[in-house]
Amino acid sequence: MLHSLTQGAKRAPSWRRPGMAAALVALLVLSLPVVSLAQEVVGRNGMVATADPLASLAGLEILLQGGNAVDAAVAAALAIGVVEPNASGLGGEGYMVIYLADRGEAVAIDFRAAAPGEATWDAYENGPPSSGWGAVAVPGTVAGLALALERYGTMTWAEVSQPAIRLAENGFRVTETLEGVILDSYEALLGDPELSAIFLENGLPPMAGDVLKNENLARTLRHLAEHGPRAFYEGELAEKIVAAVRAGGGLLSLADMKNYTAIEREPSRGFYRGYEILGAPPPVGGGIGVVNALQQLEHFDLSASEPISARTLHLITQAVRRAHVDHLEYVADPAYWDVPVKGLTSREYAAVRAATINEFEAGPLPPAGNPWEFERDDLLAPTTGAYVIDQYQSPSTTHLSVVDKDGNAVALTHTLSSFFGAHVAVPGTGIILNNQMQNFNAPGHPNELQPGKRPRTIIAPTIVLKDGKPFLVVGSPGAARIIYAVVHILTNVIDFGMGIQEAIDAPRTYSYATSNRTEMEARIPESVREELRAMGYTRIDVRPDYDLYFGGAQAILVDPETGELRGGADPRRAGGVVTY
Repeated sequence: MLHSLTQGAKRAPSWRRPGMAAALVALLVLSLPVVSLAQEVVGRNGMVATADPLASLAGLEILLQGGNAVDAAVAAALAIGVVEPNASGLGGEGYMVIYLADRGEAVAIDFRAAAPGEATWDAYENGPPSSGWGAVAVPGTVAGLALALERYGTMTWAEVSQPAIRLAENGFRVTETLEGVILDSYEALLGDPELSAIFLENGLPPMAGDVLKNENLARTLRHLAEHGPRAFYEGELAEKIVAAVRAGGGLLSLADMKNYTAIEREPSRGFYRGYEILGAPPPVGGGIGVVNALQQLEHFDLSASEPISARTLHLITQAVRRAHVDHLEYVADPAYWDVPVKGLTSREYAAVRAATINEFEAGPLPPAGNPWEFERDDLLAPTTGAYVIDQYQSPSTTHLSVVDKDGNAVALTHTLSSFFGAHVAVPGTGIILNNQMQNFNAPGHPNELQPGKRPRTIIAPTIVLKDGKPFLVVGSPGAARIIYAVVHILTNVIDFGMGIQEAIDAPRTYSYATSNRTEMEARIPESVREELRAMGYTRIDVRPDYDLYFGGAQAILVDPETGELRGGADPRRAGGVVTY
């Protein structure tokens, strides 16, 4: 796995020529080793961290051509959809947070999938399915990437899509991670003709080191490069997508595709020990969840204990549990439901929640709080006081982080929802479609299914500022484990002074919000587990040392004194950081 390219090298003018940059990257694509240990990467001019080194190289190629962080992030996002096809792609959706150095401002772009116009709970026999054509929501990835590029990039869609086109057309070597995912999804892939044609040869899955191509996807990417990203939502390609979904019994229409728009929103904001935390706002809950948990933890001196100690893990668990139950109670699409964002992210509310944490024992599972007391007076308090855990939460998401030489930064998390989405792909296009319809709840819930509505999830692309400038860009897949992953990493860096790779490598935990069940990696000592049991954590399940279940964080830390970029890739995933 390549983690550093021309580490510490001076910027060479010839690298800015598209042909030179592309040739440099192309030489590496099929020669990269399949497995390697992660190590912190140091650079100065720009850095890209993704779940696959080839996608990181795609972003680096754009930086070398003179593109900014947004250009590179879009290129990397398109490329990761090729080389990590189980987790994201053109048929998916997501969210990004962008920091603009010249303005000193940040924006968030919501490109969450949306329910088709014909979608109601009663339109399905037993609610929306978790797979198949009926599980498909309106894809948002192309619209979101296009909006970011148009408003904040410097290059064209055709230019930034070239690395992804080459990877799809020429192929790439299968990693051990992808080999395992394909094997785990073998029956689903076998059941769809397009998926079988892409990922199976004579019905057999590839092995690590084999070259995998997706020529149909290459043609689709070329079509979008020639006709522009709107060609995904209108015209021949949109007609193919809709025809396939309708033929399979799904509800997607041409009007749904044509009317879909990505939305620019104000990031969620909060503070932790002198750092400003910027995240994705509703309809996702990870951003406000991370802020909520961290602002609770401000009321405890974490550094008084070791990072892997019963006290530290207990305090993180209690804070995140409270943030998570608030997510389950209050977060939904703000176009359909009043979400108390100000309350959930206020330090006063965090203080109230922190005061309910017993520092020495787990105690009962926490109920949702009342952030409305810290919101506007004219909004109603919650009517139910009850919360329902999301129907399904999937680890099959991917995150990428980018920082350029001018200090612009992008944290981008996108997904198909489940591994290989709905387990269907549009014939002849290579487009794997999402299964986001499964993420809605039944009628009567804030996240209830309604036509045009965007389902909630808990993704958390995050940018941390120090003195108004990017200090850390981070995010992770992992469904409900995402908040834990991000909080673990941020406290490891801020409270315990870890380097970014060390912070990512450190053991992780996850504790359910609605049951007294805790999961953790085996590297956490048995003595710590025994202390936690004595504190009331009665069920502790132990997973492998480095388990993909706990996420796959990709992060970049900017040294506030030297300006050096320090990148970390998660060993739980086939990640890679590149710099120049």
